[in-house]
Amino acid sequence: MIDTKEVEKVIPHRGDMRLIDEISEITDTTATGIKHVTDHEFWHDGHFPAHAIMPGVLIVEAMAQTACFMTLNRIGNNDGKTLGYFVSIESARFNRMVEPGDTLELHVEELGSKMKMYKYTGTAFVNGAKVASATFSAIIDRGE
Repeated sequence: MIDTKEVEKVIPHRGDMRLIDEISEITDTTATGIKHVTDHEFWHDGHFPAHAIMPGVLIVEAMAQTACFMTLNRIGNNDGKTLGYFVSIESARFNRMVEPGDTLELHVEELGSKMKMYKYTGTAFVNGAKVASATFSAIIDRGE
């Protein structure tokens, strides 16, 4: 298990915008990120106050952060200058609401890369049930 401190050594996201707490599994082209969803999230009081649910765009962002960790960890760039930026979200599907108390398992796989461009697929689960999936691309900028 890779904990929060180790995650923050690789990806630049901090505070409310770090949407992965741990990495439970990692290979060169796959990773599983963990996000413990709490009632202290910045969106909790404003995204349907009577029934707080995690915004879908943040679930996709959590997948992207997991993918970014995997790629930056593999290429060895954790200098704080190397960043991953969304280029496209080709498809996203949301199957179930994610609520405080849920633990998201974010399974990502790199589908391929060309130069600085990387393509991924991701699926998010809560208690083994699929809650979301997406295919997305990002550019890795080494700050050069």
